[in-house]
Amino acid sequence: MTLDDVYALFDRIALVDDRIVRTNPVDAAGQAEMWAVILTDVPLPFAAHAVIRHYQQSPFPLRPADIAEQWRLHIRDRLERHTESEPPEGDTGDDTYRAALLAERRAVASGVAEPRPVPAPRALTASTAPTPSRARAILAAVGHTAPSPADGNPRSVHCSRCHAEPGRSCTTAGRRRPDVHPIRLEDARRAAAGQPPVTLAEEQQELERRLAASRAALSALPPGTRIEPADGFVPTHPASGETAAS
Repeated sequence: MTLDDVYALFDRIALVDDRIVRTNPVDAAGQAEMWAVILTDVPLPFAAHAVIRHYQQSPFPLRPADIAEQWRLHIRDRLERHTESEPPEGDTGDDTYRAALLAERRAVASGVAEPRPVPAPRALTASTAPTPSRARAILAAVGHTAPSPADGNPRSVHCSRCHAEPGRSCTTAGRRRPDVHPIRLEDARRAAAGQPPVTLAEEQQELERRLAASRAALSALPPGTRIEPADGFVPTHPASGETAAS
């Protein structure tokens, strides 16, 4: 708010509360300067609505701190409802990308841009084109391009295991994974080759194939074979009943 904005705000306040504005011109000028300093980041329209909200809830005289607190809560609410994009695959944390995120936060906080909610999980088919991720949008705004399925980047496709959107990391039990689910990696390879994603039937078939291969490998071990474990787990060999580690 500017000094002129504060005087306009005082006119509004005086309509409902004559206890705020000083009657002495010198004191009123100093008071207006202090309010302008305290509320320098607050837009006048927001401050005008804050006056209404204050007197709807409180019989006490309005202070500039009351408006400033409403503004802080307003910004916090907008940022909490906003979902930022993740750095793209291979991002090195350069200043350009960081500056784009900071500019985005300022735009959301000031009301120039609306908060973006977390996208709802959705299933993708071979004929469904994924929507551009926010990471791609930000990179495009600063003159960069993000990896595409043609690059074999697994985060460029939807994950059918945890339903992570293109451009976002895979999660397990709500925690971000440092890698991606194997099925997403396979889908990325297929997308790069122009093939459809892995179906649930194919995934189950591959799981059964691996289990059968593991059973065959265990059955082929001679009785008494012991393998030193990497994690301390000691299973029992199916043929001999003796313990073996893997």
